Amino acid sequence: MPVFQPIFSVEDCDVVGFESLGRLRLPDGNLVPVAEFVDPRTTVERLTELDRILLGLAFGNLVNSHDLLFINMSPDQVILEFEESKSGQLPIGNMVRSFGIPPSQIVVEITEKLSSYSIEVLSAGVELLREEGFKIALDDVGTESSNLERLGAIKPDIIKVDLNLLKNAIEKREFQSILEYLKQIALGIGSELLFEGIETEIELYRAIESGASLLQGYFLGRPSDFNISKQGIKDKMIPYLEQYHHSKRIEVSKEIEFEKTIQNKLDESDLKTVSIGNRIVIDPNIFFKLHPAIQRVYITDSVGTQVSSYYQRIGKFDFIENILMVQKNWSYMPFFYKHVKQVFRDPGRWQVSDPYWDKDLKKNVIVFSKVNDMGFSFFIDVLIGVE
Repeated sequence: MPVFQPIFSVEDCDVVGFESLGRLRLPDGNLVPVAEFVDPRTTVERLTELDRILLGLAFGNLVNSHDLLFINMSPDQVILEFEESKSGQLPIGNMVRSFGIPPSQIVVEITEKLSSYSIEVLSAGVELLREEGFKIALDDVGTESSNLERLGAIKPDIIKVDLNLLKNAIEKREFQSILEYLKQIALGIGSELLFEGIETEIELYRAIESGASLLQGYFLGRPSDFNISKQGIKDKMIPYLEQYHHSKRIEVSKEIEFEKTIQNKLDESDLKTVSIGNRIVIDPNIFFKLHPAIQRVYITDSVGTQVSSYYQRIGKFDFIENILMVQKNWSYMPFFYKHVKQVFRDPGRWQVSDPYWDKDLKKNVIVFSKVNDMGFSFFIDVLIGVE
């Protein structure tokens, strides 16, 4: 029998769909996973046969509903659909239409299983599904087989983030960076992020922080029959969303206050430079005495090549000078051309970068930058939140 797990939209603040999952009902009434689905000996033909039985039962619940239904297909099942298509129509498409359901209401999740076919063949099969009107999701992104090549070839409408990736990101900064990376990929290819496996309030907030527009997991609702109370889930989730937005407003307010403090301090500094040969010389004490959060100071020319020494704080009042980094080019850093854009927009103010993780300081850093009258760019690395 099929069971259905709700999928909640952060944008709509409501349940917008369900994932259909196959279960076996035991004589005592308990539901357990279907063993054949995870048995490596099960052929793709048998998997497809089981899926079509379950989908026939699931689609019956979707008639007269506007909810999305998420269904799973392995890569080889997608290719089997491709091979069995007739006159350009896929068997799954004919099945959906026989229930009077538009294919646009169905989201086909391509599972993480490895395929015995090339990525080009899989991409062709996915494209046929898309041409028939189905939405496409890529399941368990973050596992080994759901690699960037598959992500780029399929260009899914929805990226489902691997459960373990979300859980690891709660504790480990490196996994948080991966989630940020996925967030940027999703924005770049026009995909939505769906975080599944959410079981706690902390995981819920981490998912939203990481760009989730869709949420799924036991925290919202367990798989059950189709008569689940959507209003009950909505009533549960909205207070959590309101709390998240409230805490984010407080966090943003503190960030702005900190940035203004540093900007006001930097406005007191003298940006005079002296040229000695091919080097630019400044007095770094001017900056390090302004605020303890200021960690490094250096200067580049208009194309990002460092023309001054690299000055780094090593104590409350001490710093070291590194001349080996002169002529190093910083234009590859994400903050550099954002700095250039902001300078053109408002040359009179110190500009502020987005935070990034500094592997040497092992802390989050923001970069303040400004161009002086001689056209040189001053860059000030600042630890976030240091009083």
